[in-house]
Amino acid sequence: MLLVRRGTNSVHTPLHPMTTMKHLVLPGLLLCLASGRAATVDGVVRAGESVTYVGAVLEYEAYKEWTEGGEALLSENARIISEYAALAKEQGADILVAPEYGLQSLEMHSANPQDFFSVTQYVPDPEIRIIPCGMNSEPENFVAVRALSCTALLNQIYLVVDLAEASPCNAETATKSPFPDAIDTVYECPPSGYIFYNTQIVFDRNGTLIARYRKKNLFLEPEFHPGAESDDTALFTTDFGVTFTLQICFDIAFPHPGLNNVVSRGVKDVIMSTAWVDSLPFLIAPSVQNGWSHDLGVNLLVSGYHWPERAKLGSGIYRGYTDLQHDVSFDSESGNRMIVAEVESVASVAGVRRPSHGIQKPRVIKGGIKNLTVPRKASPPSPRRDHLIYYDDLSNYTQTVLTSGASGETFEAQACHEDGLCCSLTYTATSSLTYSLVAYSGLITQGFHDYSFYAQVCSVLWCQTEDVNTCAHVDGGLPLPDEFGPFTLSASLTANFAYPALFSRNLTIADNDHYFVSGDGNVVIMSTQEPTANLLTAGFYARWYERDP
Repeated sequence: MLLVRRGTNSVHTPLHPMTTMKHLVLPGLLLCLASGRAATVDGVVRAGESVTYVGAVLEYEAYKEWTEGGEALLSENARIISEYAALAKEQGADILVAPEYGLQSLEMHSANPQDFFSVTQYVPDPEIRIIPCGMNSEPENFVAVRALSCTALLNQIYLVVDLAEASPCNAETATKSPFPDAIDTVYECPPSGYIFYNTQIVFDRNGTLIARYRKKNLFLEPEFHPGAESDDTALFTTDFGVTFTLQICFDIAFPHPGLNNVVSRGVKDVIMSTAWVDSLPFLIAPSVQNGWSHDLGVNLLVSGYHWPERAKLGSGIYRGYTDLQHDVSFDSESGNRMIVAEVESVASVAGVRRPSHGIQKPRVIKGGIKNLTVPRKASPPSPRRDHLIYYDDLSNYTQTVLTSGASGETFEAQACHEDGLCCSLTYTATSSLTYSLVAYSGLITQGFHDYSFYAQVCSVLWCQTEDVNTCAHVDGGLPLPDEFGPFTLSASLTANFAYPALFSRNLTIADNDHYFVSGDGNVVIMSTQEPTANLLTAGFYARWYERDP
């Protein structure tokens, strides 16, 4: 049911039957927990055995007021994340993931240099296994790291956070760090005496800092340097036997570190902190994240920054390893929201088997998070929040406008492009709306043309008109509901990794069991047995990593 990579005939089959997901709702907070699983008795899980853990991902809009300085800003965000960690632990979570920029906020990039430094943190080398919570020193640029270490220890939970790291690169600044780190010599030391990184760190249940990964693939982050360490620095193993790899946002578009750790090291569980930028038709957050998890056959835990007016939205737990139902938050009105769910995986080393924490029926809990800074008095409803979405230029794509009509007849279409790419479609006409088959092989530019990578695209798109640059545009009003298909779409690709996506006009991803993906050599196939309601895009976004500039 799930093609792992091109060039093989491997087909992934779910290891477990579909599990029904139940929802526990709190204003500003969504907790989704798997139900229907029998409780397991505590014991030992051995390498290679199936294992279930409880993961939590936080959709979070960081506090970003600078009125009291950078340390106060960091302290407030650390406090709020700590409150969510406590609540996640109450629900049985083993691990909580916070979003990219969740501590320092995205406003740090508009700060003056002095303010920028005030929201950075010293981070110890994980090899020295320091517990920051137990340190008595009171240096600057340490408050959030210590507070979150204490949170992990207090709640006995693994905690993954993203922060701006200040790495000393000369003798003078090294003396200011509370940690016995070596001087950073990877890059030429700037006048500030620090090299800054966008960094994910992981605390274990004892508050020990056990992993530090520095983002390799930056996206419009001029103050940061890309991490130059081995992909091994993104790996950590838990006491329940599961090994995770970290990655940050734009990393998902490239081989390092996540893809490489999945392919070369057999990692089945990936953690991603992100402040994603939504772009249609193909690079909107849930579609990218589910497609990556689905094709690689891995669990992907995504914690996203919530700022829809800046095109930043979306968090989820995607279960490509078992192909069970995904749990996604993608709502511009949601505000802060946390998803907690059971995840099935395989142990890489011996560990402790965790008991099941599934709930048997939905529960609704009223009230906010304890001590969370929220207005205490009733206030008038806020205006609806705008969700900014960027649109890719499709002018260079090959387009074939599909025959429309609700006749129920079966039609065929084809669209070809460079590098031998050809897309072939067989579909049942059940709608009078305009749909197109598009094909493209070549460079894709992102980030206002600052970045480019090589992709092959084969997709069916709903279009407002026959102009290809109206395809997948949802900002000009949507048509009445309709259905498309059933259909079978095949693509002859050269790229080795083809990420499937089926996305609707109400901006939701289809359940993985609605469509089927298979492959034979360099041909990949997506098919449905039932019509698809309100189709926006369906097909493959393949990455040809070897041809990246």
